[in-house]
Amino acid sequence: MANSLNVMNTLLGIAKRNLDRAAESLAKVNQDIADAREQQKRLQAFREEYIAQRKSIASEGITATDLKNYELFLKSIDKAIVSQDGAIHQYIEIAKQHSKHWQACQTKKRSYEVIIERNLQQIQKMTNRREQKLMDEFSSNQRRFLMVNS
Repeated sequence: MANSLNVMNTLLGIAKRNLDRAAESLAKVNQDIADAREQQKRLQAFREEYIAQRKSIASEGITATDLKNYELFLKSIDKAIVSQDGAIHQYIEIAKQHSKHWQACQTKKRSYEVIIERNLQQIQKMTNRREQKLMDEFSSNQRRFLMVNS
């Protein structure tokens, strides 16, 4: 019984390490999501600033070439925003996978903990029975001793 308990404790240690790694991976991808969202916000803010700046300059007059360059640059910013949105969605999908993996690691760790707890309870029951048996034998022997010496 003690040997299987050692094996289970070893497996529990491995499960804890795997859970820690899964948690670190999940935290990293969640940070990647936050970073990608922040980058997207910066791109959107830059786009808005650029539009506002061009509006103020356009009131003074703008050449056809400048207008074309403005439109091309605005399209490139829009593409970057859309690309960033795609990256965010990819990170979210990765986070879902990492979350499932973390949950699986958590479940495995918990199952080892439950098995170990049951084994400890079984060992305790066996110890209690053994102690009770010894107490009963001692009591029986003491009665016999008292009867013989009376």
